[in-house]
Amino acid sequence: MLQFLSKPEILRIHDTSLRLLEEVGVSIHSEQVARMLISAGAHPSKDGKRVLVPRDMVEASLSAAPKSIILGSRNDGGDIKIPGDRLFCANGGEGVYIKDMLTGVTSNPTIESVQKFVSLADALPALDITWDMVGAIEQPAKVKGLLELKTALEFSKKHYEGGAMDAIEARRMVELATAIAGSREELAKRPIFSAVQCPISPLTFDRDLVEAQVELARAHIPIAAMSAAVAGLTSPATIAGTVAQVNAENLASLAICQAAEKHSPFIYSSDSCPGDLRSGSIDYEALEAVLLRTAAGQMGRHYGLPVQVAAISLEESSLLLSRVREGVPYMLPHALVPSDISSGFGGVDQAAGASFELLVVDAWVWEAAREFIRDFKADDEAISFETLRAAAIDNSFLSKRHTAAHFKKEFSTTRNPEAVLSSRGQPRARGDLLFKAKDAVAKILKEAKPVVTKRESADMQKVIDKAKKG
Repeated sequence: MLQFLSKPEILRIHDTSLRLLEEVGVSIHSEQVARMLISAGAHPSKDGKRVLVPRDMVEASLSAAPKSIILGSRNDGGDIKIPGDRLFCANGGEGVYIKDMLTGVTSNPTIESVQKFVSLADALPALDITWDMVGAIEQPAKVKGLLELKTALEFSKKHYEGGAMDAIEARRMVELATAIAGSREELAKRPIFSAVQCPISPLTFDRDLVEAQVELARAHIPIAAMSAAVAGLTSPATIAGTVAQVNAENLASLAICQAAEKHSPFIYSSDSCPGDLRSGSIDYEALEAVLLRTAAGQMGRHYGLPVQVAAISLEESSLLLSRVREGVPYMLPHALVPSDISSGFGGVDQAAGASFELLVVDAWVWEAAREFIRDFKADDEAISFETLRAAAIDNSFLSKRHTAAHFKKEFSTTRNPEAVLSSRGQPRARGDLLFKAKDAVAKILKEAKPVVTKRESADMQKVIDKAKKG
């Protein structure tokens, strides 16, 4: 795993974040959530416009938060425990258009598009978690999120990561998921969905989003506090300053969750990147984006919390690829970020849109790139003084048992020919991999089927019908 911050730097950022929360506080645009925090130990600012979160309240929240959580699924043995023994992956989230990477043509997403992306994510082994690639923007706002959740649960057995836009939708999402889980108690024990509930940088919580967060926390739905600070625009123009703000936003979000429901599951999260100060946009492909993610991941690790900070998508680089191995160097740095969950597969144009064929290419390249993400031993047996001594005398490592025992385990090229950093064999045309992926998309979608019973689908539809009536 990559490391960017030293231990003294981590502690300095931690102290700065606590000072921010204690002296500056957060702006919470919900009176009921602000009152809840104050009842739990926070204080109103002198002008009454902000909530000051004292150091001891943050420390108590950190102590109360679970240090490992279960992300439930309906696959046999498919539950995910984070932190785990590897980096788990999800696709991207909530793009507003679909882009054909080969033609550049875009189209508006529908609930049918949501279903197609869910079916692809369910079929791709590289993806462990399903997240809506696009929103069903043609649907009425009061049922849009519910229909997306229902579609995800109907066409995928993997854990689903979504989010609620207000408290009413949050309660209905819990009710809808209970139709699959069987009971609220079972849903709390093995939540089949989690929620990305974003703070607004700098240090602000939207009324509807934070009220939804409280409802979900009370149901023990895991909350990912995905801070999306943009360095130079909505956070300081330094990596360290941005990470201090991201850290403060996560700690404030954690305090909200623990005030709502002690021991509720929480995921330290960041989707922060440098800003493009020429256009005012977020720049996911900036070289320093990896450093921001690494630093945020280190802060989450420092607290012992589950972490979701990595973001992986080849985006426009996919147009250059003729085979899987050519994409590995682009993806490898992101794969080394210290995180429990990565996301972003299939996202295009700085996550504004999504692509069917890119989702498949990202998944294929990740399967090769993750060959490098594993433990390498440096114990006496791995170093093997005996082998070094013997080979120094007879000049042969090939004849040694140590070589035969370790070569396949140590070097991924032997196990997976695609996991190399240079092309081998005859060159192919640029973009060939996307054409191949497009064929795979058609095949997967042709075979996609619902994974729920008719009764489960009907029970979920009842929740949606009730929501339509208001």
